[in-house]
Amino acid sequence: MDNSVIGLVGVTGLAGAGKTTAVNHLSTLMGGRIFYLGKDVLNEVRTRGLPETPESERQVRIDLRLDNGPAALAIPHLDEVAECLGNGIPALVDAIFTREEFDLLRSCVPNGPAWVLAISASFEIREARLSSRPQRTFTAKQLRQRDKYELEVLGIDAVIASAAYTIENEQTFEEFYSRLAEFVTRCE
Repeated sequence: MDNSVIGLVGVTGLAGAGKTTAVNHLSTLMGGRIFYLGKDVLNEVRTRGLPETPESERQVRIDLRLDNGPAALAIPHLDEVAECLGNGIPALVDAIFTREEFDLLRSCVPNGPAWVLAISASFEIREARLSSRPQRTFTAKQLRQRDKYELEVLGIDAVIASAAYTIENEQTFEEFYSRLAEFVTRCE
C-alpha cells in the first residue's frame, strides 16, 4: 500500500464514539503519525493546576478557542502535520471538532488527499463506554453537557455531515476494525 495516498485523516464524532480507537487502529493498518489535539488541553489543565475533570477540560477548551479562534487546537500541530504529509506519511488526527480545525490542517496538503472520517454511536453506548473507562470518565449528565457544547457551540454536526465516510461503532471490535479497513481501501 502506498501510504502517501492516504494523506490527512481527521476523525470526528461525539465523545465516546470511538475516535481514539479508530485512529489507533488506522495507525496499525497503514502506519502514519497520530496527532491528539486534546493533548494540549490536558497539558493546560495540568499547567493551571486544575483537577483533571470534564469540567476543567471544557473550560480550558473554551479559553483556548476564545484566545486563538476556532482552530486553536490544530494550530500547535500545523508544522508537524505539514512535515509528515510532505514526507508522504499519513497524518491521523484525533479529533476534529470544528470545520476550521480541519481546514487549517488541510492547508498543509492543498492538492493532496484529505479525509474527514466520522465515527458515530448512540448516546447509551457512548455513556456506557465513558462511565467505565479507566481514565477521564464521564457521567451521563457530563456527557449531555459535552454533547450540547460540541453541537451548539462548536458545530460538530456540520463536521460530521461533511465526512467522506461514516462508521457506526455499535458493534464488536472486529466489525469496527473491518469497517476501518474498508475506509482505508476506499482512500487508496
